[in-house]
Amino acid sequence: MLKLLKIDLKKLANYRAFWVLNIMYGVLIISIPVVVLEFLKWLKEKGAEFDNFDPMKIPVLYFPDIWQNITFVYTFLKIFLAIVVVISISNEFSYKTIRQNIIDGFSRMDFIKSKMGTILLLSVGSALLVFITGLLTGLLYTPDLEAGDVFNGSEFILAYFLDLFCYLTLAFLLTVLFKRSALTVFMLLLISPIESTIAAFFPDNLKFITEYFPIHAINNLIAFPFSRYWFQEIQDYVSIPAVGVVVIYIAAFVYAIYYKLKSSDL
Repeated sequence: MLKLLKIDLKKLANYRAFWVLNIMYGVLIISIPVVVLEFLKWLKEKGAEFDNFDPMKIPVLYFPDIWQNITFVYTFLKIFLAIVVVISISNEFSYKTIRQNIIDGFSRMDFIKSKMGTILLLSVGSALLVFITGLLTGLLYTPDLEAGDVFNGSEFILAYFLDLFCYLTLAFLLTVLFKRSALTVFMLLLISPIESTIAAFFPDNLKFITEYFPIHAINNLIAFPFSRYWFQEIQDYVSIPAVGVVVIYIAAFVYAIYYKLKSSDL
């Protein structure tokens, strides 16, 4: 597995888009907490008040709220890493390196393992960066810090990892189906609106089914957290059934990739 991962990383090392997108992603991860803080400062300078409440005291970046807040926001950035995955796999088809690899002794499963190894590496690296950013930000800005609050809610980092890993595996599947990078990214961006459109036509008594659509299922891992600040009830935990659904989707996506590659003339 490690050997296959090294081979795939050697291919990626020559792609400028790989480095550009990863650097952009990393910069955004690190800079978003600063942007949030500056936004709250700007609100305060403009005289914004929330029932005489100082906006700088909204605990967006405080422990334990920070874990759910930042992971929810960061899920919107996963398209950057998805594009990396799409480009790396579509190039395999465009330049016929996948065919050459198979002629050289690679099996189709070896190809899948090499790409899944890269997806796992991207997901783990991203989750680690999010964890370090959240930890440092929380330590810097949380007043009256209590040791018990620091890691309370940090399970959202695992949910973020799973969210990203499943989404990148979906990007892998779509690339195998469409082979062209531009078309695949377009379809990836269309899935969510398509799901919402289909869901709108479901009768009320069957609405629960729409929560199991792929993107809905991924999004269910980390619920919208900010309505707690206008005193609405939120889901402030990671749902185990939601985790189970996403794990099933990952297994289904990998099987679909294998089935497609096995039945294709590469």
